[in-house]
Amino acid sequence: MPRLSDATRLRRRDDIAAAAMRCFARDGFSRTTMADIIREAGSSSGSVYSNFENKTELVRYAASGALRRLIPSTIAGTSASQTPWYLLSHLLRASTERVHARTLVQIWSESAWDLDLAEVTEQTTRELRSSIQECLTPWCREHAPARESEGKADSLTDAVLTALQGFLVRLAIDPEVDAEMLAANIVTAFHQS
Repeated sequence: MPRLSDATRLRRRDDIAAAAMRCFARDGFSRTTMADIIREAGSSSGSVYSNFENKTELVRYAASGALRRLIPSTIAGTSASQTPWYLLSHLLRASTERVHARTLVQIWSESAWDLDLAEVTEQTTRELRSSIQECLTPWCREHAPARESEGKADSLTDAVLTALQGFLVRLAIDPEVDAEMLAANIVTAFHQS
């Protein structure tokens, strides 16, 4: 059998992770089995297990990917100054997919009892917080006195991250909420404060 290219292997991992996210959103994290994920992915068990050792490893990959997609390379890692409300607007608009919201909220809630999931949650939250802070630091350096800019970046990062997490929780638990309107309302309130 020919070896898979790195791009093909990554695409396969992403497809399996997407199938897992659909299963978690539909059936719940704790009720989803690896067999359910294999069936949803339309894959063989050998293919899935050659990419992921177990459900926790798969959750780690899927959750990290979902959070990393919130900060595209066009925003993170640039020297351009991003206003806090522009960044928040981008993050909220990139987070309107309810499947991801439901899955992330399940992972966060299960992490209170599951040490492996707690590790996943802590790691992905740290990564997301670091990306947000990286985006906001140049703006804070331009708009706050030098001795206050680091503290300002810290507090704005926490505010943006918490607003994003609250938005995801609201999407997960309120099927009636209009995600676009809620995002616009949050950004408007954030900008005015």
